[in-house]
Amino acid sequence: MAKPGSAGLVFGASGRRRPSAAAFAVPVFITGLLVWALLSRPDRFLWIYPAFGSLFLWFSWSGEKEVKYIFLFLVTFAGLVLPKFAPGGDSLAVMGATLAELLGLWLLFFFLSGVERSRQSALEGLAAREAEAAARIKNLKDELARYRLHRDSALASIRDKGALAASVQEMGAASTPDEIKERLESVLGKYFPGAAVELHSGAPRDFVEKWVAERKFPLLVRNSQEDSRFARGLFGPGERSLMALPLHLFGSLVGFVRASAPEPDRFKGEDLRGAEIFCALAGVSMENIYLFEKVRELAIKDGLTGLYTHRAMQARLEEEILRSARTKVPFTVIMADIDHFKAYNDTFGHQAGDEVLKAVAGVFSAGVRDIDFVARYGGEEVAVILTGVAKEAARAVAEQLRRNLETREFNFNGARSGVTASFGVAEFPAEGAIASQLIRAADERLFRAKQGGRNRVVHE
Repeated sequence: MAKPGSAGLVFGASGRRRPSAAAFAVPVFITGLLVWALLSRPDRFLWIYPAFGSLFLWFSWSGEKEVKYIFLFLVTFAGLVLPKFAPGGDSLAVMGATLAELLGLWLLFFFLSGVERSRQSALEGLAAREAEAAARIKNLKDELARYRLHRDSALASIRDKGALAASVQEMGAASTPDEIKERLESVLGKYFPGAAVELHSGAPRDFVEKWVAERKFPLLVRNSQEDSRFARGLFGPGERSLMALPLHLFGSLVGFVRASAPEPDRFKGEDLRGAEIFCALAGVSMENIYLFEKVRELAIKDGLTGLYTHRAMQARLEEEILRSARTKVPFTVIMADIDHFKAYNDTFGHQAGDEVLKAVAGVFSAGVRDIDFVARYGGEEVAVILTGVAKEAARAVAEQLRRNLETREFNFNGARSGVTASFGVAEFPAEGAIASQLIRAADERLFRAKQGGRNRVVHE
């Protein structure tokens, strides 16, 4: 069976690609037809011989590689031998014209081969990016599966504890990690009235938390003055009885929960199990928030640069237009394009080009305010939305970004290089009443900046 997208190719039993009948039949037919024409009309040699270029167009279209060099040799042989049959074939004029046509066919052959290699390289790069995206999605699905496992385990543990239902709902309604911590402290305070409850993140602070971190399970001390595991006098007067529990996030220790009381035997085994349930629920809720933010960020952030995507930029632009129309405060769009970006890929490789893109993204992100918006608009083009900033102030921002990027130095395999960018600035609503008009105005000025010598800002 022929391989899809590659005319004239089939696969043998060993799985190796081998030419099909068409791979030989078509070029042999073309070659035979042209040789017959040359032998029939040798006086038309200089007119017929260039038609051999159709062979190379066939090979470029069919993707056939194994036999095209054979036909290149045959075409060269024909160009060197067949002119002798033409009238005046030994004259310098005919020989020179023949060599020129032969050189043209060679150049066509190598040009088409180069185009084919570039196309194949682009396809391989696209396949690699698709594989990387698929791997990221698989990792997120695995993380979601682990989260569901944690959640199901925690909910199964408290399914028969009706008294904890309200606390579970309260914990699940939290929307940030800090809110989860506050609610966990509140729930444990209600669950253990009269006890001192404390929650903190980070490394162990004392011997109790170090003991928990080393053994990776909770500690229950019923009476600190009688516990043989610890020397007397280590605990304070308010820690006659104590519980210490680890807080985990995706299996990693991130903090500790500690409850203490001045009286002995304040905490029992069932209290420790109840506290473990709350801690597990808090960890699952934080994992849920983390995964949600991760999925949301993957949808609106560019994987290479960390900037917002083109789609996110369009949504933000519509929001800014509505806000500006309501408040009567203008805003500005800056379109920037890295100068001679293709040269970095061609000279230093695509990995160096990726490093340039990431560095440019860092310069732009650091050079604007938190309320501003920076997006990878496409390829090596970056868009910036400056909220509440008029055009003249935006021009100064763009100029500062240009200078910051110009002074940035790169080192590619020991070769030092610099990067510059061109900028176009447009203001809403003076220069565009809708998003497409505003982008077009900024793009036109960016184009003029490119035409004017690059590494400059155009705002008029």
